[in-house]
Amino acid sequence: MFIIGHIGVTLGILIILKKHPFFSKLYTGLPMVAFGAMLPDIIDKPIGEGIFADYFSNGRIYGHTLLFCLLVLMAAVYYYKRKDDNRILVIPAATFLHLVEDRMWTAPQTLFWPLMGWQFPQGYSSSGLLDYFLRILRNTYTLESSYSFLSEILGVLILAFIGMRYLQQRSKQKQ
Repeated sequence: MFIIGHIGVTLGILIILKKHPFFSKLYTGLPMVAFGAMLPDIIDKPIGEGIFADYFSNGRIYGHTLLFCLLVLMAAVYYYKRKDDNRILVIPAATFLHLVEDRMWTAPQTLFWPLMGWQFPQGYSSSGLLDYFLRILRNTYTLESSYSFLSEILGVLILAFIGMRYLQQRSKQKQ
């Protein structure tokens, strides 16, 4: 998945979950959801594909682990208890959904790091972040990589639908 797919699909899932009474108070504001949905990549891409590309050659390292999700959850619960602000709790939920959307169960050595060893699987070697992002853009928006392509389309459709509903509700409030 890429940026629009992660944000749109995560927001759509969270809005659907919000219909359940247990999750009814879940905050689904776009900035916080987008931050949580992109947090693993915000951390891992610069480290694994940029700064330490020669060592990792992998954009799915620390931020794509269950340990990272647990740490984000603990920090969010701590903040929630100190400030009594439940909006922060959407960040670990969105971060976890990122791992689900990336199908991290197919990379258990990363998902369960460090339980299965301290090394991360080697990815594709690239010549820096720009080369990495150009390769991702080229591969995401072609029909050959259907999962990425379809998830981006789905993300766009979900964001467009939510945007239209927001504009409709806003215009009704003005009347």
